[in-house]
Amino acid sequence: MIRHGVSLAVLLASSAGVEALRCQGGLVAPGDHKVEVLAACGEPVFREEVLEYPFRVVPGGRLAHVEFLPIGLVTEEWVYDFGPQRFRQLLRFRNNRLAVIETLSKP
Repeated sequence: MIRHGVSLAVLLASSAGVEALRCQGGLVAPGDHKVEVLAACGEPVFREEVLEYPFRVVPGGRLAHVEFLPIGLVTEEWVYDFGPQRFRQLLRFRNNRLAVIETLSKP
């Protein structure tokens, strides 16, 4: 039962991403390099680097455990605010490539 709930949560989280974002300088999409996003969208209103430690769940008979991988990954998050007529957008980069575009609510 719990596993099904986790799978549903993962499914919902992955479907929340936006496939592409239109900026004044063009369209950006996951896979684009940070330089391409800057050229198309300009400077974000907010930037933050986040250190993530990837993990995996290791089955162990009746009990599973979480195993953290020894290398931290730097993820960069940028926020764009294109004005009062559009929602703010959160762009998440991994390895200098756009990985996720999320629509944020208005402040």
